[in-house]
Amino acid sequence: MKLKVKYLFPDLPELTSREGDSGFDLRAAIDYPIMIEPHGRATVGTGVAVEFCNLSYAPSCSAELQVRPRSGHTVKGLVAQFGTIDLSYRGEISITLFNFSSEPRIIEPLERIAQLVVCPIFKPTIETAKQLTPTNRGTKGFGSTGYK
Repeated sequence: MKLKVKYLFPDLPELTSREGDSGFDLRAAIDYPIMIEPHGRATVGTGVAVEFCNLSYAPSCSAELQVRPRSGHTVKGLVAQFGTIDLSYRGEISITLFNFSSEPRIIEPLERIAQLVVCPIFKPTIETAKQLTPTNRGTKGFGSTGYK
């Protein structure tokens, strides 16, 4: 598989990922700092557009690109909205950041704000059924397992 990256912002470092890391760093493609008020949010461009080339030989297996929060920010109450980037999307990747803390948070130009992770997708064939195989749990939902 291959990820083609088009850089849309001047002086934007290339996407990087250290050996053993699951994702690539996405940065804030901004010219000046942005302040996110307590319990506020801001959508920030990353300055990159991508094309994922899936070279899978299994017809039911594909992939998606996921945007995930950075742990260094979440510990401070700043959380990137989890999201999916479909393989057909070619526009700039933007990240919505939520400030769950009671203090303003500043995003600096070119600061790492999220992770881009490639994840497998398995698309089964849909089969309509009048009944489903019974289980012990059945239709018991939220909290039904008894674990706290």
